[in-house]
Amino acid sequence: MNSASLSVLPKRLEWIDWMKAIGMYFIVSGHFFSFGDKYIYVFSVPLFFVISGFLSKKETNLRAFWNKIWFNYAVPLLLISTINYSIGCFDLLIKGKLEFMTFVWFVRNVMFGLNAGFGVCWFVYTLILLKIIFQFCPNRNCFYLLTPLMLFFTYVYNHIDLTGYPFFLKEPNVFVCVFTAYPFFALGVFANQYRNLLNTYNKNGVIISLLFISLALLYLSGKCNDYVLMHKCGYGGNLLWFLMGGIAGSCFVFALSKLLRITSKSINIISRGTIIILGFHFYFINWIREILSESYLDYAFAAIILMLFIPIILLAEKYFPLIIGKYRSNH
Repeated sequence: MNSASLSVLPKRLEWIDWMKAIGMYFIVSGHFFSFGDKYIYVFSVPLFFVISGFLSKKETNLRAFWNKIWFNYAVPLLLISTINYSIGCFDLLIKGKLEFMTFVWFVRNVMFGLNAGFGVCWFVYTLILLKIIFQFCPNRNCFYLLTPLMLFFTYVYNHIDLTGYPFFLKEPNVFVCVFTAYPFFALGVFANQYRNLLNTYNKNGVIISLLFISLALLYLSGKCNDYVLMHKCGYGGNLLWFLMGGIAGSCFVFALSKLLRITSKSINIISRGTIIILGFHFYFINWIREILSESYLDYAFAAIILMLFIPIILLAEKYFPLIIGKYRSNH
C-alpha cells in the first residue's frame, strides 16, 4: 500500500479496539465455565453484536457487499470450522472412535446452519445473516422496527413445544439465534449515528458514573435472570432483564474502554484477530483443564491466553490472511 493510500485511511477508533479486546477476554473467561460465568454470559455475546452493528454500514455496491461477506466472514468461518473438525476427527482416529457418520453429521450440520457444525463460530454465521438483513432493509427505521418482531419470535421459540418440528428447528441453529442477537445488533447500528460524539466524548465524571451504574444493572440482571445462552436462542427466561443486562454490560465495557486512553499495539492486534481467538481458544482452555480444575486463576489464564494469541494472529496475517479476512480495514 502506497503513502497516498495510507493518507486517506480513517483514523482507527482505539476505544473500539479496547472494547473488542475486553469483550474477548470475557468470552474466553466465560468458556472456562468457572466462578461468575453466569454474569459474564449476561453481556459477553450481546456486546459483540452491539460492536458489530456499530461497525456495520450499508454498501452502495452490492458486489462489494457480497465480497466483504464472503472474505471477511464466510471464508474464515469455513476455514476455522473445517480445521476444528479435522482436529476432532484426528483425535477420534487416534482413539479408534472415528466413524463414517462423523462426516455425515458434520456435512448435515453445516448445510442446515446448526451450531454443532460451527462450534463457537455460530456467532460469525449469525452475524452474516444480520448484516444481510441490514443491507437489504429499505432504511434504518424499517430495520429498527423489526426488533419487537424478533423479540416476539425469541419468546415464542422458547415457549412452544417443538415436538414434530424439523430437526433443524429443534437443535440450536444460527437462524434462530438471529432472534436474540437482533436487538443488540440494531442498538449498535443506532449508536453508529453518534459515532463522532462517542469518539470525542471524554468527560471522566460522566463516564465513571456510567461505569458504576451499568455495573450495578449488570449485576442485577445476572442476579434476577437465569443463564443467558444465546447460542440456543436462550434469553434466561426474562426478556427485560435479558435486554437490560446486554445493554448494561455493553455500556460498562464502553465506559471502561473510554477510560483506558492508552495506545497499545497488543490491544490493536487482539482486536484485529478476534475471529482467530474465538475459533481456537478452547484448545488452550482444554489443556489448562487437564492440569487444573476450576479456580479463580481461570481469570488470569484468560488474560494469558489472549497474550498467547498475539504471535498467532501476526503469523496468520502474514502467511494465512484468508483466515483473518481479506477485506480488513480500519474502523
